[in-house]
Amino acid sequence: MAWQGDQAKLQQLCHLFEQASNPDSAVQKQVLQALGQFSQLPDFNMYLVTIFGQAGAPEVVRQRAGLLLKTQVRSQAVLPAAVTEHVTRHIMSAMQDSSRTLRHTAGTMLTTMVQKCGLEACHSALQQLLLDLANSNPALQEGSLSALGKICEDALANVQKAIAGSGHASANDAQLFVRFASESILPKLLDSATPAAPDFMRQGCLECLNHFALSSTFENGKCAPLERHRSRYVEVLGALASDSNTDVMQQVCRGFSCSMEYNWNCLSEQHSKAILEFMLKAAQHSSYEVRLEALAVWKFTAAKSETWGVVGCLLPQLLPVLLANMVYAEADYMILDQSHLENDNADRHDSLDEIKPRFHNEKDNIDGEEDDGEVPEAHTSHSWGAEWTGRKAAASSLDALSEIFEADITQNLLPLIQQKLQDASWEQQEAGVLAIGAIGVNCMKRLAQFLPAVMEHVLGLCASDKPLLRSISCWCISRFSDWICKSQNQNQQQVIAAVLRVLLERSLDRNKQVQNAALTAVARMLESGGAVLTPFLDDIVQTLSRSFQLYKPKNIQLLYDTIGTCAWTMGPALNQPKYIESLMKPLVQKFESTPDGDVTALPLFECLTYILQTLGKSITSVIPKFT
Repeated sequence: MAWQGDQAKLQQLCHLFEQASNPDSAVQKQVLQALGQFSQLPDFNMYLVTIFGQAGAPEVVRQRAGLLLKTQVRSQAVLPAAVTEHVTRHIMSAMQDSSRTLRHTAGTMLTTMVQKCGLEACHSALQQLLLDLANSNPALQEGSLSALGKICEDALANVQKAIAGSGHASANDAQLFVRFASESILPKLLDSATPAAPDFMRQGCLECLNHFALSSTFENGKCAPLERHRSRYVEVLGALASDSNTDVMQQVCRGFSCSMEYNWNCLSEQHSKAILEFMLKAAQHSSYEVRLEALAVWKFTAAKSETWGVVGCLLPQLLPVLLANMVYAEADYMILDQSHLENDNADRHDSLDEIKPRFHNEKDNIDGEEDDGEVPEAHTSHSWGAEWTGRKAAASSLDALSEIFEADITQNLLPLIQQKLQDASWEQQEAGVLAIGAIGVNCMKRLAQFLPAVMEHVLGLCASDKPLLRSISCWCISRFSDWICKSQNQNQQQVIAAVLRVLLERSLDRNKQVQNAALTAVARMLESGGAVLTPFLDDIVQTLSRSFQLYKPKNIQLLYDTIGTCAWTMGPALNQPKYIESLMKPLVQKFESTPDGDVTALPLFECLTYILQTLGKSITSVIPKFT
């Protein structure tokens, strides 16, 4: 017999969900308490799904009921078969709701049901989703496709775990999904993703197909039943490669990029040529989002020798495109913290969100990152923001490609960089400086003859009134620290003096991001030069000592690292009373005032360890607490 709820309770619950919008904290507390009491009902899930399915109820009420049901299902150990059937039926009915919000909520709920009950118990619902893709109702098609995408993404995560042999994977569900996906899901999606399909269908099908590609289940030898669909998938991407919808184009670029990254053996040289020519064109698209996806592929090609012939032929066209994408775009400014643009924020305190946690075993480099010499990526502590952007993708690609095509890149790119540096716009100049730094490490020998002039120009840009240009110029200088400090540099002492004068001045900049970039560059100089920098030790120590009064916790961590590096690289040269006094006095003050749980405590202890190992007994009189 069909479940029948108490109408009074249904009305009370609807009222509670409406009251949840009330900003009054007292009302919110009453709502939570009442919902907690209702949750004790044995058929609470039935009430929730009934409200979710009520066509006449307000959208916000229905959505809240659905999301609470999702939470309830996750928290319960077992769902009775009758409850599973009743809930699933109402969810499937909501797939054709006129509200896109509710259709997507239904998809989220169905994904949770599949997680809880397993694929076998929800098999009929999944079959219905595929049938509904061919329905004449666009709302039902869209809702079903959205739900299918969520379910595939979740199921593929489990398949990945099963392939890796993880004990946390459900092997039975993984096998069931692989079979069902190979026999039903993938053929249906591939058939539905045609140029004649509606925009939402083309985008949704590609998004779902890309879950398979990005999960690496299409990778060579990973999952044979799914792998056999790769060639057809590439054909579908090709058929949609001239699509006018930017959302579809994003998905096409993402799919092609994945196929190149994993070097699928179903791709011939002709395939690779066509894909890379398309991605070059897409990297010039009017949509930033499309360009961002298209730029991702070029770094992968540097690691794939099979593509070098094609990439080499495309370099004259590719390099101007990469350089154009390295200029700050509107999207970069939207995600950039405003502190990066402020000329004076040195006195502003750091928020805890700005300070990356430090662990002892991660610190092999000056600022605790994986590789200080890399082109700035999403995880770095420099002033390029946390998110991955088009300019980072372009710069990272240029860095990677310069290792393979050193001669061609130097020859073709230098004239373009010179144009950027001579441009009146500081943003164009900044892109030129970023490009020099990007190729600096791999093209050092070919750039050597130009470096005196380049260095003079970049040092001048360190005095720009734009903090972003100052910080990128400091970073660029750090990329050439080996050339600056090594004996091949004929005017070594003069060059070192000029570089250090600028970097030490910028280490005391009023912008915290510039401080960070400049001090990082000083640390790189210390690592590269070591004893060669002894004549400049007075200025270095004096700047490090003055930085204690200026820096906030985030840069204090870097300061500790740099002092430790200075002790480690300069060795006995630092063992002079004036240097010990200048450095140890502020360090002891920090040691005495820093709480044990402070974010700067670990870098401080590591710094003191380096100094103790280097200077030993010379500092015992300065820090009696340690003796």
